[in-house]
Order: sequence, then structure tokens, then C-alpha cells
Amino acid sequence: MRGTFGLAGTVACTWLIGCLVAAAAFGLPAERRYEMVSPIFKGGFGVTKIEAVSLNGEAVAFFSPGAFAGAPSGFDALDYLSRRQVTGWSTVPVMPPAPLLPERLHNDVTPSLDMVLKLGKPGPNEENALPAANLLLHPTETPDTIDNWEFVGSVMPIAEGQGFKEKVLTQYESTSASFCNVLLGSTGVEPLVAEAVGVSSLELYEFDRGCDGRPKSLALVGLNNEGKAKLLNRECDSSIGDQIYAPVNGSVFNAVSTDGGEVFFTVCVSGNESVPSSPHQLFVRLGGSKTLEISRPREPGCVANSASGEVPCDGAASRPSADFAGASEDGSKVYFTTNAPLAESDKDAGNDVYMASIGCPVDKPGCGVVEREVTSLTQVSRDPSAGQATEVQGVVRVAPDGSRVYYVARGIPIEQNSIDVFESENRPVPRVGADNLYEYDSSSGTTAFIGDLCSGTELSGTVEDVGCPSTAGTDEPLWTGSVEGNAQTAATDGRFLVFATYAQLRKSDTNAVKDVYRFDADTGLLLRVSGGEGGYDSDGNHGVFGENGEALGASITPGHHGGGLLEQYELDSRAISEDGSRVVFMSAAPLSPQASNGLENAYEWHEDGVGGEGNVSLISSGGSVEPVTEVVISPDGTNVYFNTTEGLVPQDVDGALDIYDARLGGGFPQQQAERRPCEGDACQGPLTNPTPLLVPGSVAQSPGGNFAAPTKQPAKPKKTKAKKKTKRKKKTKAKRARGKKARKATGRFGRVEKTVVRSGR
Repeated sequence: MRGTFGLAGTVACTWLIGCLVAAAAFGLPAERRYEMVSPIFKGGFGVTKIEAVSLNGEAVAFFSPGAFAGAPSGFDALDYLSRRQVTGWSTVPVMPPAPLLPERLHNDVTPSLDMVLKLGKPGPNEENALPAANLLLHPTETPDTIDNWEFVGSVMPIAEGQGFKEKVLTQYESTSASFCNVLLGSTGVEPLVAEAVGVSSLELYEFDRGCDGRPKSLALVGLNNEGKAKLLNRECDSSIGDQIYAPVNGSVFNAVSTDGGEVFFTVCVSGNESVPSSPHQLFVRLGGSKTLEISRPREPGCVANSASGEVPCDGAASRPSADFAGASEDGSKVYFTTNAPLAESDKDAGNDVYMASIGCPVDKPGCGVVEREVTSLTQVSRDPSAGQATEVQGVVRVAPDGSRVYYVARGIPIEQNSIDVFESENRPVPRVGADNLYEYDSSSGTTAFIGDLCSGTELSGTVEDVGCPSTAGTDEPLWTGSVEGNAQTAATDGRFLVFATYAQLRKSDTNAVKDVYRFDADTGLLLRVSGGEGGYDSDGNHGVFGENGEALGASITPGHHGGGLLEQYELDSRAISEDGSRVVFMSAAPLSPQASNGLENAYEWHEDGVGGEGNVSLISSGGSVEPVTEVVISPDGTNVYFNTTEGLVPQDVDGALDIYDARLGGGFPQQQAERRPCEGDACQGPLTNPTPLLVPGSVAQSPGGNFAAPTKQPAKPKKTKAKKKTKRKKKTKAKRARGKKARKATGRFGRVEKTVVRSGR
């Protein structure tokens, strides 16, 4: 029976009586229990993706191609929201009815999942949708009906012409908290405001939906400060953060501040962006009415064409380009990389990380958003040796509050005395030319070395590295912004960094595949978390190889570099609890005795409380015929969500992809599997009772074993013919006596009614 395999210890199921008691999974930590989040019946389909997990872990948004729970049909993918109730998880659709939005272009949610945003084209159907982009909001606590979808604005292109329906008019870029300020991108072919008419580039627009009593408005972002604002460059795209100009995938991390008052964007300042020599610089738009250039020296002040404070500043076109790396949530700190020597301490032409602070001038404390200035500029990646370039390769992560930044450089931006301490303690030291991973703390101005990463086979950067195995791949996605980059931070100040790397950064790591590590910036402790459960499988070092011979290692769900709210808060990819004590990851290696399928399974690492290496536990069953996908942990570590086709509770019998929660202290009373509506002959039921698949009763099954056979009862002695005959005579005599007594009481016919009638004559 589907739904019984992979369960152990306290479960006993049969075809006739179902499951008698709640089930615990092989390898699942004793304190966790499975809960099925997605509903049993899903319109004949499974779940395709975990869209978001709320910050409190009590709600999950997901996609499915099936229409169920009252959702409208006719869409390729539908949006659903499940909430945890006292007796189980309940699911509701969160998809606008087709008359409101037949074609959904973009989707986002608030961190609490109490509000969803949809951006798409209105119309009677997808084929005849209007070119406008409608913005709709829906409070998820209310029913998913037309009346409960709030129309907050329409972005309508002013140009007209044939064939515009085939063009991508508007795309969702980012937003402030609560969707008060929504950033949109649109091509100049169909401009959204009059100032953009005749512009061929993609422009960035800010849609203010009118929070706090403000009027609704739509305005361009990439403007200068003239009385009649003009685009900084009509020939170049305006990019939120550095989404367009980055070599691989640019960062949008906190490119819109929480209050929406600051928007960081990049635009080329001369010529055309298609010309490689055209530099691009970093700017910030304040309150929708003032622009500052960030990637410039603080002194002298910004002057453009003899106008003080105008942008782009003189010299912007001759300086090397700048790339946005991330900002703090409140917009007070912003990190970027550039080859331009913007500080007096920068004596070389190498690539460096800079941090700009944005706030009120000294003479204007408590100023408004529009009055803010760049108050300081710090060279983060400074080599203490004069004239030595740090050679920054890229930024890995920025802390949410901007207090820390993690980056990779081939120089050595730390003092020699720190290196001496490393050597005296027999710890790894950074090497010139290697791809060294560093952590910078803005509050103390100090830099810490974490380890050297791999650039290929036995190679880190340009130097030989035996810690990069002969079959190792490259860790470059970590610092190039690639979607394959497995790195995330935890805690508001970014104290913890969790990442996957081929590099063997600890002596316990001897395999040739990726492993997951956790770095604690407060203690400087680096731990390998993807080891074997209790040292199993040589502490996870045997490794597993795929069909093509490639080594299969451990990984976390890749973190985002910002964008919408669900990406900003890692709602669909969180791999580490906020306090850093728990990390979830996936691996095809058998890191637990119960992982026997050779496919990717979900695991959890958690601190052991004694300052040791921590403990690893299997979260999925380890026996599924399909790999586990998408493992996400809630910020407090209570919930671990993952997708699997295996039925881990008795009622899950369809074999479709479902979302499960391995919850601390969780679990609901087990229910017998629901029966689907029958049709035709199926309603008749079986002609005879089938042989039970499992023995009845509450027989326990040990992990990995089979159900024990029922105990054989001793045979009853056979009855002799003499005994049978005597017993039959006794029955006949007793029956005759009962009949005689009944006739006396009721009359000849043995019917009370007739006896009563006769006595009445």
C-alpha cells in the first residue's frame, strides 16, 4: 500500500483497517514528525514548486498545474496557500479569477504571506489581453473572490501601434515592504510616461501606489536633477541594482530600501551600452525626486556642467565602471566593486570592494529622505602592503543590515600579525593568487580569512591547491552571482555564512565532491556540516557518482541576490536558521544508514550544544524512488519543508509530488486514506475480501526490516462423531421445549396480535 513504506517503529497498516497509530520515519530525529502540507487531492497533479515559506513557518505558498480547492481552471500553473491549523493543513487558491487577470506575468508575496501581488495583462482571456499591466493585491486571509482582489493601478503605454501585444511591455523588478513602491522595467518602444517617448532603451519606473495618503504616481527613476528632469542617458538601459550590467547575474539585494525612499540603480554614462568601453556608474534615487552618484570620490563634490550637485558628475565617463553588490535594508550602507581608486588609501588599479554610507549631513540631523547625502566612502578590500592590489573577484553575500560583507580576492587584505597567528595555530593562511574567501566587519573595520576556494582541478585562483581534488569543479558561481551559487547568510548582521564548496577546508573533508560549511564570524569557527550521521559512510567521504560518472556532493538551495520580497527574504530557499544552529541541505551520498536509494535526500545539521562538530540527521525517508527537491527551513528552525513523491503519511497514496513539513514537536492524529469518488463497476467493490498486504493488529516494523509473521496458534483438537451427535440431540430437545412454551403464551399461530384480539371477544 502506498503511504506505508518508509514508515517505521510505531505504525502498522493493512488494506482493511488502515494505520492504527502515528508514524515516525526512518532516520527522522525523534523530536520531528511529518506533516503533509499540500492537500491529498490535487486535481490529478502534484506540486511543482515551493514558492514561499512565511517567516513564522506557519504558512506555505506553492504552485501546481492542477485545479483544486476551488481554484479557477485554464491556467498553466496555479498559486495556492496552505496554513497550519489545529488538526492539519488547509489549502486555499490565491489566483486572480480570469476576468481580472487572464495572464499573470509576475508574482510576489509579503514575508508573512498575508498579502500577494500579481502583475499581468487584463482582458477576457490571454489571447485578447490588453497591453496595460494591471497591479492587483489580495489579502490572503479573505476568500479568493473577485471582490477581495484590490486593483491598485494600471501601467498603460502611451504609444500606439499594431503588434504591441507581442512585446514584453512591463516586468516586475523589485518592491518596498508592503508593496508601497513597486519597481517596474519597460522597453522604450512602448514608454509608460511622456518623458520616455522616443527612447529605445529599457527604462526603470517607480510606481507609488499611494500608501500613507500619498497620491498614486508613476515616474522614471534614471533621471538627473534639472528643473525639468531628463534621463541620464537615453541610449542606455537603467538597471535596478546591477541586474543588467553584471557579467553573469547582477545583485538586486536591498536595491529598494524598506521604506521605498531609496532606489539604487546603474546606468552607463556615455555612448551606448553595447560599446564595451562605455562605463556604467552606480546611483541612488531619493524620494523619487533627487539623484546622487555613489561610485565617485567624495572630494571634490559632484559638479556637472558647472552645476553643483548635478549628475552624472564630471569625470564619470572617464572612470572605470562600478557594480552594485548589495545594500542594507534601510539604505544607509551600500556596497559596490570598481577598479577606480576612489579613496586616498587606494593606490592601485585593481578591483576593490567599497562601502558608501548614506545619511543626513552633519548640519542637518534628522533630515528628510531627499536631503540625504553620501556621508562616507570606505575601501573595504585594502591591502595593507603599499601598492599591492587586492584583486577582488566578486562579492558572495551582504548582510541584511549591511554590517558585514563576504567577498573573494586574490590579494591579502589582512595584517601580517593575523597571518602569524594562523601559522602558529597551524591554521590555513591566505595566499597571493588564490581565490581567498574573506569576511569584512564594518563596525570594527576588520577583515577575517575563511578559506581558499577552488577554481578547478587542484587549483585555487592561479596557484596549485591540493585542497581542490583532482575531480573538483569550480566554485566561481559563489562570487559571480550565478544562480548556482550555494551561499546564504543568517542573522540580521550576517554573523553566519553557509555555503557549498569543492574545497576541502577541514581535515574531516577528504572526498572529491562539494560539501556544505558554516562559518561563524563572531567566533571564527568554520565547520563542515555535510558529514555522515554519527560518522557513517566514513563521515560522508565515500562519495556517490552519477550516471555520467560525475561526483555528486552536498548542496543547499541557492540563495537569491534580491529582487521581489520572496527573494529578498529567502522565502523559497532558506537553508539556515536565524540563530545559525540548524542547517538543511541535500545530498545523494548515503550520509545515514537509512539513505538507501542513491538519490538526493534532505538532511539537517544541528549544533550539539557542547561546541563540537554538531549532528547530522536524515529528514526525508531515504527510500524514495524519486529525488527530494527544494528543502527550506523556517527562520526559527522549527519547520523543514521539502518536496517528495513518497507517501510519508498513510493518507498520501497518489504518488504525486507533495510538500512535507518535518516539524519539531509536530504531527497530527493519523487518518485512514480517503477514498476517491467511484465510477461504474468500481463502485461495486471487490467480489471477495483480498488477502491483506500486511498483518492486522499493531505489529511493529524495525527500521529497514519486514513485518514479522503472525504468531502461529496451536491447533484445536478434532471433535469425534459421538460428541457431535450428543451435542446435536441436546440442541433439538432444547429447541422443542422453547417452541412449546411459546405456543402456550401466544396461541397456535405464535403471533401476539391474534392472541390479543381473541381475548377481547
